[in-house]
Amino acid sequence: MANLRLRKSILEVVDNQLKANDPPCAKEVYEKLMAAGYSRSEAKDKIGAVVLEEIYDILQKGQSFDEKKYQRSLEEMLMQSIDFEDDHHIRTEWDEWDELVQKGYESFAGKKETEGLQFWQEAWSIFEPVMEQDSEMKTLYGLMKSQDFVYPIDGWLQDYEMELGNAGKYGERIAFCRKVLEIFDWQHEDDSCFQCGIGESLFREGKVEDAYAYYENWLKDDPQNVNGINSFSWILFENGDAGKAYETVRKVTWGLSCCADNSLLFMRARQLADYVGKEDESKWYQQQLDAFDQSMKKWETGGAEPFGGFTAPGQTPVVKGKKVYPNDPCPCGSGKKYKKCCGK
Repeated sequence: MANLRLRKSILEVVDNQLKANDPPCAKEVYEKLMAAGYSRSEAKDKIGAVVLEEIYDILQKGQSFDEKKYQRSLEEMLMQSIDFEDDHHIRTEWDEWDELVQKGYESFAGKKETEGLQFWQEAWSIFEPVMEQDSEMKTLYGLMKSQDFVYPIDGWLQDYEMELGNAGKYGERIAFCRKVLEIFDWQHEDDSCFQCGIGESLFREGKVEDAYAYYENWLKDDPQNVNGINSFSWILFENGDAGKAYETVRKVTWGLSCCADNSLLFMRARQLADYVGKEDESKWYQQQLDAFDQSMKKWETGGAEPFGGFTAPGQTPVVKGKKVYPNDPCPCGSGKKYKKCCGK
């Protein structure tokens, strides 16, 4: 199995062969692979696997490069690829990681949670150092794009975080979430899954004040984060503070439009309003959810997008009139003092 640096070097060799058309057989096979439906990266990876085999042969046997042998190996690979007997691929740490991840999913599907976590702990022991070796910080999307979206990295990270929580491994979950937040650049991506994992785990460990402080600091910087607000409301509720849980959700939903982005909070607000006895407000939240649901159904059949038109019930503001003192002119316009007229 090649490491990632070797794989990068091998693919640079392939790129150089294709650009220089030297040897010509490499470009011919590359174009035939593309015509057969393989992507550019897949085609280069297959040629790279053959290059790697040739390098091993040269090093082991002390022979010089044999272009005819290389051509035969490429043609054999091409035939196998087109006939779907394809085993040409530069194996790296990612392949070992992927195998462990898939074994983990199989274990969880079979209700073997302990076994599943063991597989994923091994996968993490591969994933973490691979990411630390990369000097350039990536977004999660950028990492998956660099792998041509072959591996389920984003889903696995979120599932691992969740399963650690389900298993009651709260300290391990906190460390995992903090490391994920540290590894990637989250400036333009949603990190709330891992932020919630930390806050919820602090609460489950009995560190209630730490959990509250964590959420309050987080939501101070990101006051509209739907997942964060929802998660905080749950731990407030579980700690016996349903009133504060409701106010936490209400202040970011009341008077706003119910849309795809915040419908989760509208549902949560309606539940909490019921619990704390705010019947009128619960009815309004339900009306908004019903209206949003109807707009979604219309949108699915070609209607307008379901993002507007839902506002808080009309409320007439209380406007205090200007105070009239006894010796002021009467507001009725009689010309008399107020105390001698309407103020009698």
